[in-house]
Amino acid sequence: MNKAIYIIMTMLSKGMYKLIEEPIKKCMLNEYGRNVHIGHNVTGNLENVICGNNVSLGGDNLFLSSNAKVRIGDNVMFGPRVTVITGDHRIDVTGMPMIQVTEKLPENDQDVVFEGDNWIGANVTILKGVTVGEGAVIAAGAVVSRNVEKYSVWGGDSSKKIA
Repeated sequence: MNKAIYIIMTMLSKGMYKLIEEPIKKCMLNEYGRNVHIGHNVTGNLENVICGNNVSLGGDNLFLSSNAKVRIGDNVMFGPRVTVITGDHRIDVTGMPMIQVTEKLPENDQDVVFEGDNWIGANVTILKGVTVGEGAVIAAGAVVSRNVEKYSVWGGDSSKKIA
């Protein structure tokens, strides 16, 4: 009996997500193409995210982008808990707490670009200004702070080429 209730509740939850929550989240995106899937608990500044066709954003993805854009090409898959950060804060202002420094320089916010046919593994963090080349793969847990070459596989906490 408990198993049947669990199955029914799971089906209802998935149905409600597909019919209500996912379409609302798609409308929050700046632009999106055909066949875009948004996993549960995708959050952040979705109005700065541009998705091509055949894009899958995994559950718990986070897009932190105040001024720059996140540009996702066609055929891109994100695993769960991917974080994309397009900016940082000024650290050159002295004599004032950082939380009070609200003015940004152009170099503080830079687009992040996924050229297409990319696979971004679970728990990856991609920082401002990075372009992930066409066909590139980012291994789970990587921290990416510089451009990724086309058709390469990158991983590790210092985001170095591994294949």
